[in-house]
Amino acid sequence: MDVRNLMRRAQIGLDISEKVWNCSTCKLCEESCPRQVSIVNVITGLRQLELEEQKAPDKIVKLLWDIYETGNPWGGKKGDRLKWADGLNLKDAKEGTDVILYVGCDAAYNKNLHKSLRSLTDIMKRAGVNFGILGNEEKCCGEPIRNAGEKYYLDDLVHENIAQFEKTGAKTVVAFSPHCGNMFNTVYKKRGLKIEVKNYSEFLNSLIRDDKVKIENGAHGKITIHDPCYVSRYGNGSEDLRGTFALFPEVEVKEMLSSGKDSLCCGGGGNRMFIDFEGKRLSDFRIEQARDTGADTVITACPICNMNLLDSAKTNGVKIQVKELAEFVGENLK
Repeated sequence: MDVRNLMRRAQIGLDISEKVWNCSTCKLCEESCPRQVSIVNVITGLRQLELEEQKAPDKIVKLLWDIYETGNPWGGKKGDRLKWADGLNLKDAKEGTDVILYVGCDAAYNKNLHKSLRSLTDIMKRAGVNFGILGNEEKCCGEPIRNAGEKYYLDDLVHENIAQFEKTGAKTVVAFSPHCGNMFNTVYKKRGLKIEVKNYSEFLNSLIRDDKVKIENGAHGKITIHDPCYVSRYGNGSEDLRGTFALFPEVEVKEMLSSGKDSLCCGGGGNRMFIDFEGKRLSDFRIEQARDTGADTVITACPICNMNLLDSAKTNGVKIQVKELAEFVGENLK
């Protein structure tokens, strides 16, 4: 995608809708840009023009209305947001807490990720973390709104969420999705959020490093790590993923062709999860890279990556497990 060409076309009034929604906001282009241009911000600005001129795809418009009406981009019922926690008796953050576990829309409404969420809460309980959740009152972090270029509604939502966080008295927000974590650390901080923000992979690694949870060293086999863009390039957190596996001597880490900050995007960011594209998906290429390592399992720490990789493994007949870091660790606690 030629961003300079898109900008010139937009300046003279030519159509840009065919290309501007293709960007996954993975930031790989920015890593290699010699002039350090904030290309993702350029794309978001162009999308704002598309939205203002009513040229945005129908599915993007629907996404915005779904967030406005239900609090999530998937159109799930508000009362279903907490279904993943049935029977766990988790603390309501409004009662006051040190840590907010912010679940996010993707994990809350995707049943395949509920086991990972439950594993993370079990780990946090065992570690003695005083944490709570926002339950059915949790709202979207607003990243899909920003990706769509709708800045006015985004401002309202951000301030609502900041006020909700502050009422809990929490000192830290742990985001299950690194997309949410990035929103909190950038957009929210610029609008007054004072609370510390951590991605769950970073928080989990610190619990293990500080010996707050005991690991059973019996795990074995070969794993490969998929570095989510919003952990590696946005969050500089690739070492948190790898540091955890240093405690598993019988687990062999097999790196993919591209890893760390050079990781290949799963293709789901930038609202691409909500738009149909023809041809081979980025996650199809990525799951093939994972297969080629000879690993039994691919580990990631992002619900969007998890969903895409799992789907590509199934549709392409690649026999490899896809697991969240939290699920893997949860299976190997003493």
